[in-house]
Amino acid sequence: MIKNLKALLFGLAVALLLCEIILRIYNPLSNFTRQGRLILPANQQVVFQNKWIRQLDPQIHYSRNALGFRGPMPADSICKLNSVICVGGSTTACLFLSDTQTWPWLLQEQLKDSVPNLWINNAGLDGHSTYGHLLLLKEYVLKLKPKYVLLLTGVNDVETSKPETFDQLSENKIRFHSAGTFFKSLLNKTETGATFFQLYSIRLAYKKGLIHREVDFRDLPDTILNNATTQSVLSAQQPYLTGYRNRLQELIQLCKANGTTPILLTQPSLYGAYTDPATGVVMNTKYLPIGDNDRNNLLQEQILESYNDVVRSFSSVTPVIDLARLMPKNTSLYYDFIHFNKSGAARVASLLSEALQPLLKQ
Repeated sequence: MIKNLKALLFGLAVALLLCEIILRIYNPLSNFTRQGRLILPANQQVVFQNKWIRQLDPQIHYSRNALGFRGPMPADSICKLNSVICVGGSTTACLFLSDTQTWPWLLQEQLKDSVPNLWINNAGLDGHSTYGHLLLLKEYVLKLKPKYVLLLTGVNDVETSKPETFDQLSENKIRFHSAGTFFKSLLNKTETGATFFQLYSIRLAYKKGLIHREVDFRDLPDTILNNATTQSVLSAQQPYLTGYRNRLQELIQLCKANGTTPILLTQPSLYGAYTDPATGVVMNTKYLPIGDNDRNNLLQEQILESYNDVVRSFSSVTPVIDLARLMPKNTSLYYDFIHFNKSGAARVASLLSEALQPLLKQ
């Protein structure tokens, strides 16, 4: 038995070593992590096939410039330009839209003739909440000294009390708070461990309903919730909202301390009580499958709006654009409840262009 156990342990060690070597050579999942560090791939050009979302293009042209962002390189020193860096999660990153179809790119196209020396880049990262935005600002964005940072936040912070694995990218250190944190921080310094955590984060995103998938809104079932269930879910948001407010406050202070003006955006979505203009579907009680929880469109809107209200509360401190109220609730603009299709990205760019033009000119 002892010999068999030794042989088993030796085999496992060899298998893990081989796995680590292979993943260090090529890791298809951890594109933005390397031994626990936030890494933005630079000078990247990829054409990938879209087989998941039929209303989008079958071929996606995705690139990152020398800074690791999506968009053109600056023509001059960034601090001399009317420079805007867009920060957010998947609704900013626009992974399933080609470069020239993303709303940050279209925003530059719409403003470039009216705003001199304009330069806009997209620093959005799938899955990032305000925890990840803080790391990104500290490690990359604010070192470039942009004049403005556009922050589209909210949906990834819903019911988030601690950094998800998507956000825990720069803690390249061993933590000793508990046996669990020690083991996780040790694993995070390996490609094998980081990949495991990435897969776990994808599972969490799936349970929250935040993955990219095409939704046929006409086929969604209806769910009726009683008032007690609704109030219980809304009351449970309070601790998360407090943390979200504190992180937004830190983001604002961090930007201003570095001479950058933060501009906050509220998170638009298809949640809510309305009749969809595109399909005629009454959306109020449509069921949104999120993990094991029974929720519906009306409840999801109330939850997300509580996070948007936190963003709105900072309007006396820094510019806030209420994109959630400006953006029409129309399924022709989205391919799921939160991600924009090509028409949606164009509408976002148009709305933001009108709101930003006076500010950028000033």
